[in-house]
Amino acid sequence: MDDRQLAERGNRLEEEFFAKQNAEAVAKLRAAKEADEQRSEMAAELGVDDPELVSQLLSHGVTPAGLAAISLAPLVLVAWSDRTLDEKERRAVLEEAGQSGITPASPGYELLEAWLNEIPSPKLMETWTAYAQGVAASLDATQRSEFRETIMKRAEAVAKAAGGFAGIKAVSAREKGVLEQIETALS
Repeated sequence: MDDRQLAERGNRLEEEFFAKQNAEAVAKLRAAKEADEQRSEMAAELGVDDPELVSQLLSHGVTPAGLAAISLAPLVLVAWSDRTLDEKERRAVLEEAGQSGITPASPGYELLEAWLNEIPSPKLMETWTAYAQGVAASLDATQRSEFRETIMKRAEAVAKAAGGFAGIKAVSAREKGVLEQIETALS
């Protein structure tokens, strides 16, 4: 092999190396841009300018498309309060979801299903509380009251779904505890 051929092969190798590095750099830039766009979209959907809240929601798998499902987090938390989820509670959560427009065809349904299939992380209450407080801060007094009433009504319906015996102890002590945490977050 002469020097010219060796130089040509060296140049091709160098071009391939830099093409790969360039492709990786472009991919990183695109991923960063998409993440920024997702954060901006989430902040706009929430109507808040709280980067920490947006990052928390995104870290828990909540996307702008799944934001509607986060409104159902209190229901899931109540349903799992005793660390088990029975079929009546599952149906109650899915019924409330359907009334909120979250159906199997909607983007938020996948997140909701994940929460119903496996007990959510204890951090879900913390994340939801930050969400609720962020949303409440952007509402006027009447809207805050409606927001609180809607969430509490839905959460209480799920708490009552398991029933108890002949209506006695229809809401367990653990469910009451979670309902109190939700109400405190909404106050």
